Amino acid sequence: MKYLVNLFLIINVAVVINSCNKNPYENYPGGTPGDIISCLDVRPLYKDQDLVLSKENMFGASRLAAVVISDYTEKNLPAGLLVVQDNRRLQTVRGISVEIGAAAANYKLGDSVLIDIAGATLTRKNGILTITGLTEANVTAAGKGSIGITPVTTVQLQAHPELYESSLCLVNKCSFNPAPKTGDVISGAKVINDGFGDLALYTNPGSSYAQNTPYGLAAYVGIPFRTAEGPVVFRTRNVNDIINMGSSAQDLLITGFMPDPKGGDGGSEYVQMLATTDINFSTTPYSIVFSSNSGNNNTATPLAAGWATGGQRTIKWNITSGGVKKGEFFYFGFQKRGMNGPADTDTFPPSTNFYQKNYNGADKAINAGDGGLAKASSFSNSGPFANSGNTCGVALFKGTTVTEASVPEDVLFVATGGGLDIYNPAKTPVLGYRITNNDWYSMYSVGIDSATYKPVIVPYLYYRSTGNTANMAYSTPSDIGYFYMMGGIYNITLARWTTARKKVQVELPQKTGKTVDVIEKDPNVTKLVD
Repeated sequence: MKYLVNLFLIINVAVVINSCNKNPYENYPGGTPGDIISCLDVRPLYKDQDLVLSKENMFGASRLAAVVISDYTEKNLPAGLLVVQDNRRLQTVRGISVEIGAAAANYKLGDSVLIDIAGATLTRKNGILTITGLTEANVTAAGKGSIGITPVTTVQLQAHPELYESSLCLVNKCSFNPAPKTGDVISGAKVINDGFGDLALYTNPGSSYAQNTPYGLAAYVGIPFRTAEGPVVFRTRNVNDIINMGSSAQDLLITGFMPDPKGGDGGSEYVQMLATTDINFSTTPYSIVFSSNSGNNNTATPLAAGWATGGQRTIKWNITSGGVKKGEFFYFGFQKRGMNGPADTDTFPPSTNFYQKNYNGADKAINAGDGGLAKASSFSNSGPFANSGNTCGVALFKGTTVTEASVPEDVLFVATGGGLDIYNPAKTPVLGYRITNNDWYSMYSVGIDSATYKPVIVPYLYYRSTGNTANMAYSTPSDIGYFYMMGGIYNITLARWTTARKKVQVELPQKTGKTVDVIEKDPNVTKLVD
């Protein structure tokens, strides 16, 4: 018995000792202690005071293995810093700056290096987490490596700069804020906005591209650095790091919709829109297309032409008369006109700019819309929005012709279900719903060419293609009558969203004497600014 008790105590002591092990390489899958340490493990060693790096505090390691991402040909990065990154562990990209003086300019993009950092000091210098006390003699060339790029929003970057500092990042769909005037250039300290927030951009006035005119919409590839004052500054490395991304201008914005009114849906659903310019629909016609992807619809009509598929998948109506003035709301809806379902006595009055179509909600009714799709639409009596939890969506198109290749003027999606029935890149052509450049989606992103290490444009043209997964949750319980208010800020001068839309769920109780003011003058409604 005494032997068993002693054995039990030994086992418990061993367990306690093992649980106190601080070596991160033993706490993560695939990690093994060795001579090499990753940036991911070096950065947390800094605890707001200088630290001399050693094998003891680096878990037995003494060298950093990483890939060079700095380029000093344009002298737009902080002088003397060799900026490197790696994703050695957990496939997580982290970077760090290594001070080696003027020799930092000798290294090229994509160079793999081994850096002996034992005995160096980890410190914050001029705000930047830096390894100091080294020379070029501590750096050994190790061929060429691959460079990853991390897409990040301004909000993510400002909230967690420690995750992105000294690593190669992409901030997409940015415009100058305020809008540039004629003759303005990118030189010096500027502010860019990606629709989520503002970010400081710095371009050395002595660089060859400092006098370039800013693009209306651009992707910026570069390296974020903390400053001595605390905020993050984003620096590109050369002219290739600024990519023209075209335009995100929209004349008509989706600002809300009623997808599940109380009672029968057929004939009672509607979409609210806001004009950023005067539109005459008789000379500039539009079309509105709904997608419904419930299980039965997916089976009955396989997705074959995106928004133009038709059948039980998509249905289109044309908007060819009337108009809307800049800054005014415009509605597309059906004949019952109730703000919340067929039994609601609070209806849209005749004075409302309401473009009305008929939707047959009778038992077993079939609805074809205005046609013109690859297959004749055959929607059931329950309305064009799906209330199954599977993905549904609404898109606006300029013109009345919609094909698989048509790019929407605006588009939003609800819910997540549907899997490969919604987006299947393995098919030729790709099966999916086309998106546009708005606050939620980006048609193009940027990658790094493996041979030249230059940024290259990568198309992501469909909902659920890389990075384009934003959707709003389906509101439950069903059959209540929630208006999906999609509030954001659209800057007409910049021709872009400066604050992305966010869903606010507004319940519209029936027969309460409400007016359209409840969905047009709510503080959360989308606002236009010049």
